[in-house]
Amino acid sequence: MSKYDIPKSKGYYVLFINVGKACRITTRSGKKFNIKPGIYVYLGSAFGRGGLYSRIMRHLRKRKKLFWHIDYLLTCKQVEIIEYLTIECSKNKCIDYESFISRTLTNMFEPIKGFGCSDKPKDTSHLFYCGRSMHRCKSLIEKILANTNSKL
Repeated sequence: MSKYDIPKSKGYYVLFINVGKACRITTRSGKKFNIKPGIYVYLGSAFGRGGLYSRIMRHLRKRKKLFWHIDYLLTCKQVEIIEYLTIECSKNKCIDYESFISRTLTNMFEPIKGFGCSDKPKDTSHLFYCGRSMHRCKSLIEKILANTNSKL
């Protein structure tokens, strides 16, 4: 996983996160989340200035202004991004992969209800607990994306 591999274009991304120790977070809006140890999948979009590169690099930094739910999780001890996937596309020329994957994963993995999806009320979550197997998590996401003809 290298910063040189991150495209500068806009699109969607999937973060694979290892939580080594239980973490309790409280967001700026007062929402509380209890996060147990294991592998998680986080879904996001990057259509602002700097695109995927800027957004993923922000997530990889330990020091940052806390804004999104994911920022609070990533500041916990023993929490790290171990891999990521990107889907390059312009907002009006592709499906909403963030919601598509979210709705698919809701039936497969344990959603952390209300996490990271306040801008998309039809989504249950944008963070999913998928157990202890990184390989299982990643291969499932890749299968979902392969069925949509997306370019990883």
